[in-house]
Amino acid sequence: MVLMKLSYRTNYLHTYFKTTVVLPDTGRDDYSVVWLLHGYTGDDTAWGRHVNIEQIARKYDVAIIMPEARNSFYSDSNFIPYYSYFIDEFIPKMQNLLPISTQRSKNYIVGSSMGGYGALKIAFLNDDKFSKVAALSPITDIEHFRDNPKSPMPKDTFDAIFNSPEKVAKNQLINIFNKRQPQQEILTLCGDEDFMHEDNVMFKNFLSIHAKNRYTWIPVQGDHSWNTWSENINKVFDWIV
Repeated sequence: MVLMKLSYRTNYLHTYFKTTVVLPDTGRDDYSVVWLLHGYTGDDTAWGRHVNIEQIARKYDVAIIMPEARNSFYSDSNFIPYYSYFIDEFIPKMQNLLPISTQRSKNYIVGSSMGGYGALKIAFLNDDKFSKVAALSPITDIEHFRDNPKSPMPKDTFDAIFNSPEKVAKNQLINIFNKRQPQQEILTLCGDEDFMHEDNVMFKNFLSIHAKNRYTWIPVQGDHSWNTWSENINKVFDWIV
């Protein structure tokens, strides 16, 4: 098993960003890859701090790539054009550096909380790149998240990214789905005590109608925490592989 810590200066962001990669050493040159996204206040080490990522990569024989996103919401803003960086620079760079597949059928994207939102958004906008997307306790309604008194993100931080009602609407997952009509297989889960559980159930109801037999919902117990995500991440990988 190979654990790599990568850091490089990006042309999009004009600064150094970090990435952690776990790669099986079974000798393949086209590993299936899970792009695993962290949540608000996290970084490329977040998943590895709470979950045995090497064990998961070994069990499922997949490469796992965990990029640093800071608090970008995986979106383009005036300060950090993170979405454009991820699609146009980061993915091609990783595909050039690592023995991973470029085939849609072997690329999956997963995230929790803000990373769950990012995974869904990136997948919906790039149906040609990802065949499956899974989100654990995702932020499914960014406007509700902004105004939720339990939200950990200050409103002025949110507003620096989504700085107009038009940009909020453009970045709402339901609006993206309706516009792009993506054809991936989709999985979401959310703890029954999560402060965004109601939003997740509403999103589940939407996808159950519009994604039909391509959508899976896993009802789980728990709150909005690593306890819930670490207890259920293997269910996600079972579904992916």
